[in-house]
Amino acid sequence: MSVLNLSTATLASSDRTDVDLVARAKALVPDLREARSEIDRLARPPEELAERMKQEGIYSMTVPHEYGGLQSSLDTWRQVVTEIGRGDAGVAWGLTLVTACNWMAANLYPKHVSEEIFARPNTNVAGVFSGRAVKARRADGGIVVEKGMWFFNSGVYQADWDLLGVPMFDKNGEPIGPGVAAVPMSDVKNLHDWNPSGLRGSGSTNVAMEDVFIPDERIVSLMGCNRGEVKPTYPEVPIFNAAFGPLMVLILAFPVLGVAKHIMENFLETVGKRDIKLTTYTNQGEAPVTHLQTGEISAMFDAAESIIVRAVEKVDLWSAGKAFMPVAERARVNRDVAFADRMVFEAATKLSEAGGGSFAHSKNIANRLWQDARVATMHPFVNPSSNFETYGRLLCGVEELLMQV
Repeated sequence: MSVLNLSTATLASSDRTDVDLVARAKALVPDLREARSEIDRLARPPEELAERMKQEGIYSMTVPHEYGGLQSSLDTWRQVVTEIGRGDAGVAWGLTLVTACNWMAANLYPKHVSEEIFARPNTNVAGVFSGRAVKARRADGGIVVEKGMWFFNSGVYQADWDLLGVPMFDKNGEPIGPGVAAVPMSDVKNLHDWNPSGLRGSGSTNVAMEDVFIPDERIVSLMGCNRGEVKPTYPEVPIFNAAFGPLMVLILAFPVLGVAKHIMENFLETVGKRDIKLTTYTNQGEAPVTHLQTGEISAMFDAAESIIVRAVEKVDLWSAGKAFMPVAERARVNRDVAFADRMVFEAATKLSEAGGGSFAHSKNIANRLWQDARVATMHPFVNPSSNFETYGRLLCGVEELLMQV
């Protein structure tokens, strides 16, 4: 077989794997919807569903082949999480964060550290890159976290390791900036306090640590990752050569696209079963106002998806090259994600206004989906004002803010 034919065959095999993975995610949608009450009760995925997702390879799509992962494309990542989000946005949120941390743990730490993390099959990694009241000190060969808490550790119930934000110190014990430490879950305490109005299935409990030593080799600089100073282990593989900052922002939009699709599907399934109070319309689906609403809202959802697809293509384009994604391009991806997320929430709100008074009931699925969209678009990484300001400053020639770009 020629080199050209070999490359083509390998690519085709990879494509089939990605297509299969999206199909397996889609097949999970009915079961996720059926488990809605149990997900809400547990405030995390039921163990049997989480295990099924693991066995289907869904958590390992961002793990290198070397560690038994599928090493899927960024667009497959988008499609898989979006499909899971059609089933349950909270479960999809936990998934997208775990897969992001799997990506980081396998690619931005020293190789022998990554090998230790992924020594066991189907290892998962969760993470929170900023801490609350973390008290740490320099120790010989590393740091000691005397006490600390980390909020909203999404997907941690499926994790074997945690990536937690810690201070870094020079040899004299002076702070030198934020780091992200890889810590085995045996050193981390889940506080079981996740009780939100939306994204309940993410299992985003707060976690804590006390008197834990972390060696230097398990800590990477957060700003170094943002600026491309921490070199990837697999730069020849586009997904692992992606710029850290925009990737971590972009993957947060994938569950939002999923809940947008679920919102629209739910509305269209029920629109013919409702009337419009104080009018002569006994079938809401026959009213011109409903046609106008669904036309505009579907356009907003489609536009948001198109923006995210374009952002995926932009990150892919730079990942395939040798140059690190410029700051303006990174800031543009962040801006686009924030804008798309806001559009989804605004469209969801418009659609909620067409739901009538019954929308207010806590058992109304439309209300639950709206709450998912609200919580998913509140993450600081996708804050519109911050991201618009950052990109606007760059356009105006003003130094960028110290953010996740």
